[in-house]
Amino acid sequence: MVATRRSWQPFTTERAVERLYGHHDPAAADSHAGYLNFGLWEPGVTDYVAAAEAMVVRLGELLALAPGSRMLDAACGRGTQDFALDRRFGPLEIDAVDVTWKHVEAARTRADRERTPRLRFHHASAVELPFEDGRFSHALCLEAAHHFDTRARFVAEAYRVLAPGGRLALADFALVRAPERMWERALFGGVAAMWSVPRANTESLASYGAMLRAIGFTEIELQVVGARTFPGFWASQRRIERRREVQRIRGRLGAAVGTAMSYGLCELYRRGWIEYVLVAARKPG
Repeated sequence: MVATRRSWQPFTTERAVERLYGHHDPAAADSHAGYLNFGLWEPGVTDYVAAAEAMVVRLGELLALAPGSRMLDAACGRGTQDFALDRRFGPLEIDAVDVTWKHVEAARTRADRERTPRLRFHHASAVELPFEDGRFSHALCLEAAHHFDTRARFVAEAYRVLAPGGRLALADFALVRAPERMWERALFGGVAAMWSVPRANTESLASYGAMLRAIGFTEIELQVVGARTFPGFWASQRRIERRREVQRIRGRLGAAVGTAMSYGLCELYRRGWIEYVLVAARKPG
């Protein structure tokens, strides 16, 4: 178990991601209730928290979680999704890692408060997991693999720590059409830079599946769900109540940067360049 804070080397992807997500106090009141995903906006869903929880539950279903499952959560954020999965599918044994120290602290504090020692939170990198081979029956990564240096390194690590027959599920982004004109490439590159996405992670739907197969996964399934993620999320961010709340939590500059990031990613989807995908795969047993 990683019991203390790690110090990332300067200029690494981990350092950039920690700056991206660790700029404000995660204990502050937030209408997102600690969730950080875009949400799964099924027909009739208008509330962000309901959409975010629906996304988490969908991944739990893809994993076929059940009481006693031993799950790895890579880039767990504040751990909100792990507590939700434990309530819905548990009791579970969960080891969750994140590179943002404030997130790990907040998750550990909640685990202590709610007396859930089965949920353990570690300050560690998803591409260098501090666990032995074959430890987990399930591995999850919710909307974070695009940050890793690289996604393929994480998938290989997930394969290593999964037991034979273990399941992997991700919520992620994939390239549909590469931008061609100079201004298109500039727009795409700017949004990728804001989101700290390494160039190697611009996987297409086809190359994503090929990468999983090359590492050894089978029973690979990719579901395209952009129409149920981007529009609903962007609409929720544009509400005046949400904009005021973000300004109160992050300040005017932080709120403006966050809005630009969300708009940029949703614009890439609107232009048909990227898609939101739910990914499921299995390590051969």
